[in-house]
Amino acid sequence: MTKNSGWVTGAIVMQCLWAFVLLALPAYLLLLTRSSAILSEQDATEAISGLKIAAAILVLPALVAAAASIGLLKSKLWGWWLGLVGDFAIVGLLAYSMLDDGWRNPDRELAGLTAGAALPLVFLLLPVVRKAYWRSTVLDGASGVEAGAWKIQARESHPRQS
Repeated sequence: MTKNSGWVTGAIVMQCLWAFVLLALPAYLLLLTRSSAILSEQDATEAISGLKIAAAILVLPALVAAAASIGLLKSKLWGWWLGLVGDFAIVGLLAYSMLDDGWRNPDRELAGLTAGAALPLVFLLLPVVRKAYWRSTVLDGASGVEAGAWKIQARESHPRQS
């Protein structure tokens, strides 16, 4: 395992925390289906089925975020791409939900959630983080000829000091 910069470690931690939140949310919604407050409502069956549907919908983004976390921990480019696409999709959906009543009437509660969901995305887009994952792919995943050419090019661009 290579030593990562603080920003890369921060991106990994943020993605892991985001995956944990997304995995915990469906479990929490399913726990709510058994709460006395929900069961005592007049239309409890509708509320329970709504909570179950919401939990089922949230499982896919949670699994994507968890897979991205694993890829980032292993320093894989696919983990970076999966995190980028998954986080962008979630932030886009939250931003759309926040602004679905128009620009002049944003949902203030969703604004905080959208900003929080954007943090892992911002970390992934930092140049130092992006370069770390792209560089590791070029060095580790290139074919023999390409890797040899990369090493020669790296030696020529950084000659040793004598």
